[in-house]
Amino acid sequence: MLFRIILLLIFAYIVYVLFFGKKRARKENKSYEELMVECAACGTFVSAGEAIKKDGKYFCSQKCVKVKNDNYRA
Repeated sequence: MLFRIILLLIFAYIVYVLFFGKKRARKENKSYEELMVECAACGTFVSAGEAIKKDGKYFCSQKCVKVKNDNYRA
């Protein structure tokens, strides 16, 4: 009888982790994507999940990365 109770508790824990543990991880990822950062070249704000990070700075597009690199060379 005790063995059945232990098995039931283990099964319940596994079900809980499978269904409710992933929701918590998804919420953490959404908060990262909703963080807005400023483009180092043009000043446009873009979500951190979509931004391009190069040399510790955030850019909104490859065009802005190229513009910023061209400005450093001049």
